[in-house]
Amino acid sequence: MTKNHFFIELVEYYDIKESELYNNAYGVPTSAYAVIDVNGRFLLGYNKWRDQWEFPAGKIDSGENAIDAARRELLEETHQDVEDLTFCGMFKIYDSKSKEYRFRAVYYGKIDEIEPFVTEEEDEMAQICLWEFGRNNIYVDEVDCKMIEMAVINNDKLARHS
Repeated sequence: MTKNHFFIELVEYYDIKESELYNNAYGVPTSAYAVIDVNGRFLLGYNKWRDQWEFPAGKIDSGENAIDAARRELLEETHQDVEDLTFCGMFKIYDSKSKEYRFRAVYYGKIDEIEPFVTEEEDEMAQICLWEFGRNNIYVDEVDCKMIEMAVINNDKLARHS
């Protein structure tokens, strides 16, 4: 089982359809991820509060659906506006600090170039970068990497979509 230094464990991956996100036997998503491929490299933001590089993600607000949360978090955290996102599946994680299970919806988008990032004081992210998956030149959360590997890198359905 993959675990990170925030005591989050990746429990399971659900290869479900997006239409099943809110009506399945597993759970309801509480957060959404936007995994953006820019010419073979992935968009990351440097979270100044957690002092680490992360994929754009965050909680799904009350009354919001997962894809809208993924788009909103992407825009808020990296200032990138990507409309065309493909659902890749849902993950069950366990937070051993709060002793609760949560569910993460993962979306994938592909763009040719990123817009300039000009940080504002209230921004969670201090900067953005493009990262080649698996390179150890920067620390990227182990759970996030395993999710991306399972839902994006090794996703046969997604490969056929490209």
